Amino acid sequence: MSGISSPVGAEMRRAEFPRVRLDLLANPHGPAESVIDAISRVGSWTGDGRDLAELLRVRLGAQARVSSEWVILANGIDDLHAMIARWRGNEGPLVVFPPTDPLLDRWVSGFTSQTEQIDRLPGFGLPLAPSDTAPAIPRGATAIVMSPNDPTGTVLTVQEAVRLSRQSALVVVDERHAAYSPRTIGPLVREFDNIVLLQTFETFAALSACPLAWAIAPPRIAREIAAQARPSGVAMVSLVAGLAALDAGDEIRASVRRVMIEKGRLYRQLRKLSMISPPYPSWSNFLLARIERGTADYFVPRLAERGIDVFTVAAPSLPNHLRISAVSADATNALKQALIDIAIDV
Repeated sequence: MSGISSPVGAEMRRAEFPRVRLDLLANPHGPAESVIDAISRVGSWTGDGRDLAELLRVRLGAQARVSSEWVILANGIDDLHAMIARWRGNEGPLVVFPPTDPLLDRWVSGFTSQTEQIDRLPGFGLPLAPSDTAPAIPRGATAIVMSPNDPTGTVLTVQEAVRLSRQSALVVVDERHAAYSPRTIGPLVREFDNIVLLQTFETFAALSACPLAWAIAPPRIAREIAAQARPSGVAMVSLVAGLAALDAGDEIRASVRRVMIEKGRLYRQLRKLSMISPPYPSWSNFLLARIERGTADYFVPRLAERGIDVFTVAAPSLPNHLRISAVSADATNALKQALIDIAIDV
């Protein structure tokens, strides 16, 4: 392999290319125009924020086919995880299943010293069957599962959710990327008394600047989680943005469909290349793929020199893996050509 170019040369080269962010998870089409308009007029709202919060809870509950007492609002999905971790931190370990988002593991670890990791099986399923190699889920555990999972793109199946609920005191399913998938465990929340569903507008509606997330949980659990909320409540701008996002549902779903169409094209283009493995099946807006010729450490900085950012997966079980988000046809074409150009020097 040839050596990495000098920092000055790399900066000059980056300046020649437009920036292509394939490392981000938010909807690349940005917020809906009507949502942006509502946010711009938030200063004109004169009502009580508690009224807006209750209206949002009612509408989100109706969407999930439950009453508003099942719905807990928070200032983003990280805030929800913090609320749950503070509540459950002394009740038993919080269990995560790598490979998954390492930031989530580190975040919940900041609220309790009782955290454990149980590795997923080959193929990224959960280790729920009795095994000599896979540890059992500890008694009283709060199991936290992303579905679709980052970075693997896999979803929690109904069978896995049911078995996990029987082996855990509480199951928290983080569906922050679920708008890109037809699968949700939402119906199970109404059936089982220990499953909590987390969703957010931050990702698929591109509202990370106005973080708003919600949990759907049986009322008994909902009250416990809500008791950990900030005294100041949810920011007014986030409440306004959330209500506007519900009103703009058709527009947002259309942009989500465009992303998924491009993900299919991204998959087809990558599988034609010899330096990267065919991506794993994914139920989200990103793909996971492995560098086959060379290493991620070789390709990633050279992609960056060409203005293309991808996400290097840090999981020890996934060496030389990249997470690549679907953005646009131009972005996909730029990535394909850059990979071909770089591979020539490998």
